[in-house]
Parts: sequence; structure tokens; C-alpha cells
Amino acid sequence: MSRQIVRGALPALILLMLACSGGENGNGSNGTAWSAVNAESEYQMIQAELKLSELEKPYLVLNFDKKQIRLKLKGAVVWEFPVNFEQADHDEVMSFVDHFHEGRRLVRPITTTHLYAYKEQTPDSILAIISEVTKFDASLLQRELPARFELHWGDQVIMDIRTDVEGKPVDKFKNTIVSVRNLLQSPLGASSIIVKVDPVHAMTLYRVAQPGLATIVLAPKQ
Repeated sequence: MSRQIVRGALPALILLMLACSGGENGNGSNGTAWSAVNAESEYQMIQAELKLSELEKPYLVLNFDKKQIRLKLKGAVVWEFPVNFEQADHDEVMSFVDHFHEGRRLVRPITTTHLYAYKEQTPDSILAIISEVTKFDASLLQRELPARFELHWGDQVIMDIRTDVEGKPVDKFKNTIVSVRNLLQSPLGASSIIVKVDPVHAMTLYRVAQPGLATIVLAPKQ
């Protein structure tokens, strides 16, 4: 069977698999209610990731259902780690997901990052492997063990990553400016979520999550 035929049949196959997970007003295999809206949403998300997997570039997957962050390349997992939504309840998580997907945008590139504080750290073998896959220079990657940093995806969609590291501020004045700006824009529709990450994982994430890195977000199951 040719690759074109397989790709052409894939959408129908996906919809069939989603439909088989539960009938209208029925329950899926995991006991959750099935709906056409959710099936369509999952199908669109699968399509978005399929397009990313065809590229030669890595991309980030924020999986709020499994509470994990993954770096993937051509559909394969390069690196993954668990996260804790330390100060976020279900409503805050869904607010972040909804803002991320606002305007039916399933994929957003990271626009900016901001490092609040860090501690000096020497390179390790794990980051060397990551740098080999992502083409980053390992010697430049691991100089800072982040205490706290932010990832921005535009429209004030922000992930605030924190660790147990007691680091020194990079720039107190700039930290204050960023914090005040985030606070002032919160009533205007900004969405920020705080996650707790192991320091070593945070260090790698900070270095690979550069502006331009495509990101998709998977919402928690209802």
C-alpha cells in the first residue's frame, strides 16, 4: 500500500478509532463521557502533531493530562520529564489551555523566555545527548541551573517554571519589570500557570526551549 494511500486514509481511521472509544452519549474505555466535540478536538490535535512530526525541527509537547513535558523530533520522544502544577487547580489549568488555543491556534512558537535567577552548574551527559539531537552546542548549554524562569507564547500565555534551587537574580530591575508587566496584564486576559520542576530537568528545558520552538498543549481529560 502506498504512503499516499495510507496518509489519505489516516483521518478517517483516526475518527473511527475515536468513535469506537464510545458511542454518542456513551462512555469511553476509560469511563469518561464521549462527545463529538471532544473527538473532533482530539482529531485536530493529532493532525497538528502529525504536521510537526514531518519537520526536521524538534517541538515541545505540554501534556496536562499525563502531567509531563516532552521534547519530540519527527514524532519520536527525545526527552521527557514529569511536572507538578504546584499552585494550579483544574480551572487554572483549563484557563491556560484555553488561552493557548485561543483563535483555534493549536501550535504556538515560544516567543520569549525570561530567567529570573540561577546557580552555576557544569555540563552533564544527558544534556550532551539532547544537544546532539537538537543541534545546540553542549558547551554553551549548561552554565546555569535555573531557580525560576518563564516561557512565553505571546498573548500573555506564560508558563512560570520554578525549582528548589536558591539562585542569584540575573537582573533585579528587569525581574521587577517583567513581574509588574505580567501582573498588570492579568486582568486583561493574560494566563499564567506555575509548575514545579526538578532542577536538572529545568536546566535542560530552559536551554532547549528557545524562541521559535513550536509547542502544542494537550488538555487534561474532563
